[in-house]
Amino acid sequence: MDIKTYIAQADSIVSDHFRNYIKIGQNVGVLLSGGIDSSLISSYVFSFFPQAHIFSMGTDLTKDRPFVEIMSKHLGRPYEWIFLSEQQIKEVQSEVGALLEQVGVERSSMQMALATGYFLIFKRASELGTKTIVTGQGPDILFAGYHMYKKLDGSLLNAQIKKDLVLLETDKKRDGAMASHFGIQLLNPYLETDFVDFSLTVPVEYKINNGIEKVFMREWGRGRGLLEEIVTRPKKAFQYSTGLQKKIKVLSAK
Repeated sequence: MDIKTYIAQADSIVSDHFRNYIKIGQNVGVLLSGGIDSSLISSYVFSFFPQAHIFSMGTDLTKDRPFVEIMSKHLGRPYEWIFLSEQQIKEVQSEVGALLEQVGVERSSMQMALATGYFLIFKRASELGTKTIVTGQGPDILFAGYHMYKKLDGSLLNAQIKKDLVLLETDKKRDGAMASHFGIQLLNPYLETDFVDFSLTVPVEYKINNGIEKVFMREWGRGRGLLEEIVTRPKKAFQYSTGLQKKIKVLSAK
């Protein structure tokens, strides 16, 4: 099958899930970093929840905000920007660490950075009355978004992706713990079982091709009408693009 056929299957699966999500009501938000994964899922959110809220965040080191601006204008919706000051980050470290321990997630600088970001964004979302938040978690593993995958091909790439699925379970535990703390329901369309199973059937050449990662997601985004600035944006992990991990390391060293 060609890539368009696979994209049609992906669209059908995700659309079906959103039709089910409608039952939850309208106090819905979406996390947007301006990367291809969150931007693509945001396009589905606004197809089904036209009044949804966009939430994004970053420190003074953020690389994300210009891309969030692009997507906000593209979607025709304002966004809530949560500025993460060093003081805010410092104040929640103990609470965030305790929540991670409760669900058995290590307190590494990476996990603390990710958890801190989600903690603060969910805190703000809760204050604004948002009850449900949609995320774009998953494709970095499912569609080979990390740099390490570029060294692999064929069966080796597929085997590594299957091995790394366990990391997605850690993501769900971490993010779920932060959301539950504020009474927020998380929806992860890319992590629904049928979508994960589908992703494993997509040929590796539609995941990495000529050094470009997540080819499938980028082509899917083009088909949804996303702007080229978003579609071609290089992958940068959330903890780095927000500047969070650097801030956490500085605080830990003090």
